[in-house]
Amino acid sequence: MLSIDLSSPEIQSALISGIFTVLSAIIASIAAAVIGQNIADRRKLQRDLTIAFNDIAFLLEVEELHCENNKKIIGESRKNTIRTVARDAGLSFSGKFTPGRIRANRAFD
Repeated sequence: MLSIDLSSPEIQSALISGIFTVLSAIIASIAAAVIGQNIADRRKLQRDLTIAFNDIAFLLEVEELHCENNKKIIGESRKNTIRTVARDAGLSFSGKFTPGRIRANRAFD
Protein backbone atom coordinates (compact mmCIF):
# COMPACT_ATOMS: atom_id res chain seq x y z
CA MET A 1 0.00 0.00 0.00
CA LEU A 2 1.23 3.49 -0.88
CA SER A 3 2.13 5.60 2.11
CA ILE A 4 2.58 9.37 1.92
CA ASP A 5 4.40 11.20 4.68
CA LEU A 6 2.33 14.40 5.01
CA SER A 7 4.68 15.72 7.66
CA SER A 8 7.49 16.08 5.13
CA PRO A 9 8.07 19.75 4.16
CA GLU A 10 8.71 18.82 0.51
CA ILE A 11 5.40 16.95 0.24
CA GLN A 12 3.52 19.74 2.02
CA SER A 13 5.05 22.27 -0.35
CA ALA A 14 4.15 20.17 -3.40
CA LEU A 15 0.57 19.69 -2.16
CA ILE A 16 0.10 23.40 -1.46
CA SER A 17 1.58 24.29 -4.83
CA GLY A 18 -0.65 21.77 -6.61
CA ILE A 19 -3.79 22.93 -4.83
CA PHE A 20 -3.12 26.58 -5.70
CA THR A 21 -2.35 25.66 -9.32
CA VAL A 22 -5.72 23.93 -9.60
CA LEU A 23 -7.51 26.80 -7.84
CA SER A 24 -5.93 29.39 -10.12
CA ALA A 25 -6.99 27.39 -13.19
CA ILE A 26 -10.56 27.17 -11.86
CA ILE A 27 -10.68 30.91 -11.10
CA ALA A 28 -9.28 31.72 -14.56
CA SER A 29 -11.91 29.48 -16.19
CA ILE A 30 -14.74 31.11 -14.27
CA ALA A 31 -13.47 34.59 -15.10
CA ALA A 32 -13.16 33.71 -18.79
CA ALA A 33 -16.72 32.34 -18.83
CA VAL A 34 -18.13 35.46 -17.15
CA ILE A 35 -16.23 37.81 -19.45
CA GLY A 36 -17.19 35.77 -22.53
CA GLN A 37 -20.87 35.85 -21.55
CA ASN A 38 -20.65 39.61 -20.98
CA ILE A 39 -19.17 40.12 -24.46
CA ALA A 40 -21.82 37.87 -26.03
CA ASP A 41 -24.60 39.78 -24.25
CA ARG A 42 -23.15 43.10 -25.40
CA ARG A 43 -23.00 41.89 -29.02
CA LYS A 44 -26.62 40.74 -28.85
CA LEU A 45 -27.66 44.13 -27.46
CA GLN A 46 -25.74 45.86 -30.26
CA ARG A 47 -27.50 43.71 -32.88
CA ASP A 48 -30.88 44.45 -31.27
CA LEU A 49 -30.07 48.18 -31.20
CA THR A 50 -29.15 48.12 -34.89
CA ILE A 51 -32.42 46.36 -35.69
CA ALA A 52 -34.33 48.95 -33.63
CA PHE A 53 -32.60 51.82 -35.48
CA ASN A 54 -33.53 50.23 -38.81
CA ASP A 55 -37.14 49.77 -37.70
CA ILE A 56 -37.36 53.39 -36.52
CA ALA A 57 -35.86 54.63 -39.79
CA PHE A 58 -38.38 52.54 -41.72
CA LEU A 59 -41.35 53.81 -39.70
CA LEU A 60 -40.23 57.43 -40.01
CA GLU A 61 -39.95 56.97 -43.77
CA VAL A 62 -43.43 55.40 -43.86
CA GLU A 63 -44.74 58.41 -41.92
CA GLU A 64 -43.05 60.80 -44.35
CA LEU A 65 -44.45 59.02 -47.42
CA HIS A 66 -47.90 58.84 -45.85
CA CYS A 67 -47.79 62.58 -45.09
CA GLU A 68 -46.74 63.36 -48.68
CA ASN A 69 -49.61 61.21 -49.92
CA ASN A 70 -52.05 63.07 -47.64
CA LYS A 71 -50.78 66.42 -48.96
CA LYS A 72 -51.54 65.30 -52.52
CA ILE A 73 -54.97 63.91 -51.70
CA ILE A 74 -56.37 66.21 -49.00
CA GLY A 75 -54.00 69.16 -49.15
CA GLU A 76 -52.39 68.72 -45.70
CA SER A 77 -50.06 66.14 -44.15
CA ARG A 78 -51.99 65.74 -40.86
CA LYS A 79 -48.73 64.53 -39.20
CA ASN A 80 -49.19 66.66 -36.10
CA THR A 81 -52.88 65.72 -35.86
CA ILE A 82 -52.06 62.00 -35.94
CA ARG A 83 -49.19 62.42 -33.47
CA THR A 84 -51.60 64.19 -31.11
CA VAL A 85 -54.05 61.28 -31.41
CA ALA A 86 -51.18 58.87 -30.60
CA ARG A 87 -50.15 60.94 -27.55
CA ASP A 88 -53.77 61.01 -26.39
CA ALA A 89 -53.70 57.19 -26.61
CA GLY A 90 -50.85 57.19 -24.07
CA LEU A 91 -47.91 56.89 -26.48
CA SER A 92 -45.01 59.29 -26.74
CA PHE A 93 -42.27 60.17 -29.21
CA SER A 94 -39.02 61.29 -27.62
CA GLY A 95 -37.65 62.82 -30.80
CA LYS A 96 -34.23 61.34 -29.99
CA PHE A 97 -34.27 59.12 -33.05
CA THR A 98 -34.76 61.47 -35.95
CA PRO A 99 -33.61 60.37 -39.42
CA GLY A 100 -30.42 62.42 -39.02
CA ARG A 101 -29.56 60.87 -35.67
CA ILE A 102 -30.22 57.38 -37.01
CA ARG A 103 -27.84 58.03 -39.93
CA ALA A 104 -25.21 59.30 -37.47
CA ASN A 105 -25.57 56.19 -35.30
CA ARG A 106 -25.29 53.91 -38.32
CA ALA A 107 -21.93 55.52 -39.08
CA PHE A 108 -20.60 53.85 -35.89
CA ASP A 109 -21.75 50.33 -36.84
